[in-house]
Amino acid sequence: MKTQKDFPNGFENWAETHHIIVQEITKAEDGGGQVDLIENTQGMGGLWILGQELTDEFEKLNEGVAWGEDGREYFDELWAFLDSKNL
Repeated sequence: MKTQKDFPNGFENWAETHHIIVQEITKAEDGGGQVDLIENTQGMGGLWILGQELTDEFEKLNEGVAWGEDGREYFDELWAFLDSKNL
């Protein structure tokens, strides 16, 4: 089954963001927080969904941002976003 997915800043940017977010989810495993709860109740599928949902949320929040041109830096924004999600 093929599904339609929105990539507000293009697929390449989405994929790069997703990669970093998945790395942070992996680091957070066995930390006793949200990631463990999801893994224990929903399994690996729940973690896959979490990675996609967080990536989609970050990308939508930053739709059309020209990183560096308006004083906003990609990694600063991404780390702040992940901190807000307790990752």
